[in-house]
Amino acid sequence: MTFNVRRRDRKKVLRATDILLAGIIVLASIVLATAQLRPGQAEDGFASPSNAVIVEVNSKRLETIPFSKISGSLTFAVQTDEGHEATLEVSESGKARITASTCLDKTCVRTGWISRPGQSIVCLPNRLVVRIEGTEAEHTLEPSLDAITY
Repeated sequence: MTFNVRRRDRKKVLRATDILLAGIIVLASIVLATAQLRPGQAEDGFASPSNAVIVEVNSKRLETIPFSKISGSLTFAVQTDEGHEATLEVSESGKARITASTCLDKTCVRTGWISRPGQSIVCLPNRLVVRIEGTEAEHTLEPSLDAITY
């Protein structure tokens, strides 16, 4: 009979620890969620005044274009050392893309718009790198996606 009492006590202890563990998990998730959604933290890097487009050929910086100094859209040709050319478009909304290139595979053109600090467009045949450098914006209107699931 004492065996049954111990078994019942054990079930009560397991239930109490389960509730305690669930409470700790819920509390931790609330703390992490509020830390992620702090005011003033950016969700996307569009049009921050401190962001700039960096254009490099053969690891040499050719241009640094701050988004704050662009009105409308800026399009210009980037010449590489081997005589190749790529056309870069930079928008005042904080986006950049390569619209045309003399390379064969056109991966740089298919990359499309980049808009966040740390994103880059790389054209290996032309040895061209276009990247966004800076801090993220204070507030944005567009939500960002981490991944798409099919």
